[in-house]
Amino acid sequence: MDEKIMQLQSSLDCKKQPHELEGNESNKKEVIENQAFRSLLQRLGLENYYPKRMSRADFHLIYKTSVYNTHPSSEQKLPFYFLEKLLMLDYGLRYLVSKDNGNTEHQVYTTPSNQEKEVWDPYEDFFADNDIPTKLLTTETRPHIHPMDIQMAIFHCADDFARQYIMTKLSICQFALPLVVPNPCTSHIEFSLWPFRQIRKSWQQESKTAKGKTSYKNQQMCHVSAPIVSFIRVGNGLSTSKSQIMNWLLIKRKHDVFFHRHCIGSSKDCLLIGGVIEICWFCPGGEDEDRFNNCVTFTNLHGDAKEHQQQLTFLQEVSSLIVVLMSASDENKENRKICHDLFQSPRPLICLLDDREKTMTSNSGQRVKIGIRNRNEAEFTLELTTTIRRLLELSDTALSLEDCALIAHKHGFLIDENQEDCKEAKEKAQTLKKKILPLQGQLWHIWCKNDKELYHLREKGNRSIEEHKSEIETTKQRIRHKQLTKAKPPNDLMRSVIEILLYSKTHNKFYFIQWLSMFMNNLTAEHLETLREKQRAVWSQIQMEKKKASKSNSMQSLQNDIEVISTKISKCTLGIDQLLREIGQIYEALEEASSINDSLFLSLPQIAADLMISGAPIELMDGDVSYVPLKWVAAVFDKVSEKLGDKRLFVLSVVGLQSSGKSTLLNALFGLQFTVSAGRCTRGAYMQLLKVEETFTEELGFDFVLVVDTEGLRAPELNNKSQNWDNELATFVIGLGNLTLINIFGENPSEMQDILQIVVQAFLRMKQVKISPSCLFVHQNVGEVTAKDQIMEGRRRLEQRLDEMAAIAAEQEQCSDVTRFSDVIKFDVSTHVYYFAHLWDGNPPMAPPNPRYSHNVQELKDRIFMTAKRESRRSLMKISDVKFRVQDLWRALVSENFIFSFRNTREVMAMSKLETKYNEWTWELRSHVLNLYTKISNQIQNGQIVALERSTLEAPVTEKYETIKQELETYFNEDPDNEILIQWKANFENKLRNLKEGLISDSRRKANELISLRQNKKRLDKKKTDYEKDILERSRKLALTVKDKEMSEEELHEKFNPLWTKWVSEVSSNLSPVEEPNIDMDSENILWEYFQQEKNIVDKLRSNYGQKFEMDYDKHVRMNKKYLVFERHLEARDRESIDRTTECITTRVNETINNIPRQQRDYSPSDFHEILRIVDEEMKSASTEVRYTLTRQYKIDLSLCLFKKAAEKFKGIHRAFKRANDPVHYLESKKDDFFMSFKISCQGATSIKTFVDFLWHKLTPAVSATISGKLILNCAGYVRANCPALNGNRSDLEKHILISLAEEENFDSYWQYLHNPELFFRSYIKKQIIKYYSDKGAIPS
Repeated sequence: MDEKIMQLQSSLDCKKQPHELEGNESNKKEVIENQAFRSLLQRLGLENYYPKRMSRADFHLIYKTSVYNTHPSSEQKLPFYFLEKLLMLDYGLRYLVSKDNGNTEHQVYTTPSNQEKEVWDPYEDFFADNDIPTKLLTTETRPHIHPMDIQMAIFHCADDFARQYIMTKLSICQFALPLVVPNPCTSHIEFSLWPFRQIRKSWQQESKTAKGKTSYKNQQMCHVSAPIVSFIRVGNGLSTSKSQIMNWLLIKRKHDVFFHRHCIGSSKDCLLIGGVIEICWFCPGGEDEDRFNNCVTFTNLHGDAKEHQQQLTFLQEVSSLIVVLMSASDENKENRKICHDLFQSPRPLICLLDDREKTMTSNSGQRVKIGIRNRNEAEFTLELTTTIRRLLELSDTALSLEDCALIAHKHGFLIDENQEDCKEAKEKAQTLKKKILPLQGQLWHIWCKNDKELYHLREKGNRSIEEHKSEIETTKQRIRHKQLTKAKPPNDLMRSVIEILLYSKTHNKFYFIQWLSMFMNNLTAEHLETLREKQRAVWSQIQMEKKKASKSNSMQSLQNDIEVISTKISKCTLGIDQLLREIGQIYEALEEASSINDSLFLSLPQIAADLMISGAPIELMDGDVSYVPLKWVAAVFDKVSEKLGDKRLFVLSVVGLQSSGKSTLLNALFGLQFTVSAGRCTRGAYMQLLKVEETFTEELGFDFVLVVDTEGLRAPELNNKSQNWDNELATFVIGLGNLTLINIFGENPSEMQDILQIVVQAFLRMKQVKISPSCLFVHQNVGEVTAKDQIMEGRRRLEQRLDEMAAIAAEQEQCSDVTRFSDVIKFDVSTHVYYFAHLWDGNPPMAPPNPRYSHNVQELKDRIFMTAKRESRRSLMKISDVKFRVQDLWRALVSENFIFSFRNTREVMAMSKLETKYNEWTWELRSHVLNLYTKISNQIQNGQIVALERSTLEAPVTEKYETIKQELETYFNEDPDNEILIQWKANFENKLRNLKEGLISDSRRKANELISLRQNKKRLDKKKTDYEKDILERSRKLALTVKDKEMSEEELHEKFNPLWTKWVSEVSSNLSPVEEPNIDMDSENILWEYFQQEKNIVDKLRSNYGQKFEMDYDKHVRMNKKYLVFERHLEARDRESIDRTTECITTRVNETINNIPRQQRDYSPSDFHEILRIVDEEMKSASTEVRYTLTRQYKIDLSLCLFKKAAEKFKGIHRAFKRANDPVHYLESKKDDFFMSFKISCQGATSIKTFVDFLWHKLTPAVSATISGKLILNCAGYVRANCPALNGNRSDLEKHILISLAEEENFDSYWQYLHNPELFFRSYIKKQIIKYYSDKGAIPS
């Protein structure tokens, strides 16, 4: 281990930063001159990093020591361990001491009396004048390094961005922060403003207008104007610690905001803390026990004030109140002068007298003296607090850090933000005005919605899939062109941002990003505060209205108002994320809608890639539209791969409910900076790249860790969209990660269990994406001391529940190889469940992080990398693989349009059963209506109905509908899952009612069309006589004109056709238009509606299925396990049985289709539903087989083929029905007859032969039909009288069949008899008739 640490330190020592601030050379010389400081840096191994040469990249890596919980073995390890503990928010970093005894103070005192068995009196040393010399034995006289020297040495070596990062983490740990820092090598004093730019704090501010009311504040602390209370010490050798007094004042719990003399590791040998002004804030939590009602700034000047005159003068000017720790008996003239000057200044003053036991004079004015010697801590703290509160009320001074920086500049302090790079970046950021981001908003929302509709087809309506998809693609392309119009050229904001991010130096670029981010936050902060004030006001009005218990219009209006305000608040976001998203949209618009690949287009992904490599979080999924911009993300990954090489990645993701602490957990694990706060602070998904230290890469097996953070699930502000979105997001993130942290607040994982059930089922459905993720459960806010024992039962039940739901999902998705949760997502309940203490050690906002939480983080990190090492032995993705995984996973997700709408697997099962039942009810209703329509159609054909009354259809259909509705009511009330089903009851009732009305309307329309056709046909029959007279008259006139002249066939047609055209026109003009059925669309819609829950159904509907079904046994058959354990294999008998089932289904469907013309009716969409019913019935019959089960894929593929074949037949049936009933078609069929009459009339005597031919053609069909009709009846009667097998009753027939089966001993015949008796009976009767007449050799007369 020590060898690895030495390698790590060696790598740190050898590294040099490319950027160096001005003055580095002179600083190096000063380091040499300041021997004490130089020695300190050498002991800490930091000399190569001074000044400001340590960047975040130097310590923000994954080291071996960061994974395994070890302790520093030498002083050179102390800075690294300090930073590592800081990353994990472990405030034990303040108490780091090297365990290398050779470098630390280790003293042993001994005297001559230390002899074995020597009589020793403990009082002797205290009360006797003992002249016995004491010998001091030391192994090393050099003292250990003071903890604050470690912190300040790192501060001096860190560059501005590393300082900012370190200060932000120290602030979270509730430590005081260095604000004014003397340079140890020069006389300069630096005022550090830049490191405070990212520090935000939250508190409850007392309202100035309404007393007793508080308002929530969350602000950047450098902008907060607050009264400043400064503590200073005048003199040395005081018995009380000023820093300790401040700790008593700030936090009631024992936490050292300021490091003091009684802290572990403290000593008098502190080199770098003297003259440093540290700062912290008291932030009230809105509680009665808060010591101050508003935010108060506290500063602490370390050391004797007389030795730091510049700092003292600065504090006198900026402070609202000064607290001096002093001795009343101090005779030092300089000290007395300082105290006198402070007493004479206009600032309120509190003197804490170290050598006095009580207050010496009246404390009613602005000058207060408090004796602190031998005082009770609680009483003294209360008195001091009360005094400070009183004096602050008298003072009207309140300054922000930005205000203080201006004053510090006047006092000659160096302001860090005045460096050239920082100033230049600030000026660039300030020149950017607020501009709208044109490619986002409505256009981007509509594009994403259309892209998802491409897969879901929820708005297809009556259009075909191809038509609908074509419209969507056109709309998407139109939107991209609109975006392109707005993107070329970019507006001022985007052009400036792109130019700076592309062409600036790295250091300047990061300054610019920070400044721009701060300015953008400030742009929205004021507006956001106004909106929240309005929201609170409207909410108060709503509560008042509720108390009135009246349902007034004003209540609804208020509800609408607060919804509008909430929407505005959620959209009131402007930051670097939105700018990068806009750059991504520019790229996608150029990529899709422009053929010009200019340099701008090619360089845009470089911006995000550079930021990602530098450790910045990059948006992976747009949370505003719930969409992954695949082209942009792929381009970014390509650029990252191009710059780093196609390195190996370990992907770690996190999911959990909103505000369960996901981002906080990742930040603590790896020192990241994902946004954290209560509510929906992260939107969508973000990814951040972490480098693995080179010496650790070989052991782990990968080069980088890609961390994916996500927004919280079950967000209340997403309302009804949450369930779908949550399930999609969780599936995407878990599928993407090699390991996913399932973050749960508390002990109860029920909500996450529901989501995981859907995730598992989604993975089973998305077989085209080869994924095998792992997961760890992290229970936050659980008392770990007893949790592991007391929650063992809960863990057992968790595993049991996960296994149960995985088995149910596998059964539903017909995945026989999945029996438990870990078959889909690798999980071990004994090692993959962690219990975390609460993050805060007390109540925020003043509570420090809980040390136990940091220890839990370390344990979890150990487990994560143990899992990662195991994963690396199997297979890990490279950067390019992650790109393809994102693309495949997202496409599979948007293609899935069924499973994500459910809460859990139980809901999926309940819906599946309900859909099956509903299909039965709808077929029952459709079948009833179809039979009724067939009956009415026959009555119309026979002339029994000449006008359709409303009740003829509605009464019987409504009666049937009410019966089915009662069945539906019973099902919803009595089913075991009725509590789940109730949410869909109204929807299914509406669907059934709409189906009834649609069937009635469609049947009525078709019946009225048929009546109209029949009436027109009757009118045509009546006109036939008139047409015949007209023909006779015209033929006579024609015969006279062509006397003795024989006319050819063509000439006769020439004379006849105008007359015929006129008649057809007359008939067609009197017909009302008839609606033509779109049989192909009916087929597509019915299949889509029936199979819409199946995966990839849209692609299957679009594929060109042939009319011949091709059996694929691997895909269409699932072999059942013997005794639920042993695998079975498909045998020849199984294949024969399956083929017979297929043949039986095909035969029944053909018979059903062929029966339609016999019923003398037209095609109906219900005929397609009948095909589905037949397939379903036969598959249920086949499912009784023990050895195998026919899969849903079999059902889909067979149905597609049958529908394709049936559609062609239905078109033929419709054409035949139309010909038979349409007057125009009827008239057209008589054209030859009329022409023959015309021809005979024209030809006169020579037409006898023509007339005989005409008569023969007319009589032959009628005579044949009559003979066939009588012959069939005679044959049937003769066979029944003389054939033994057919001359008895049904029992005799069955007896002969059984005898025949026994004699033949044919297994196929047995199978057909058992599984399809109707078909077998028909086949047997047919064979008997053929056999009988074959033996007789003649048909009876």
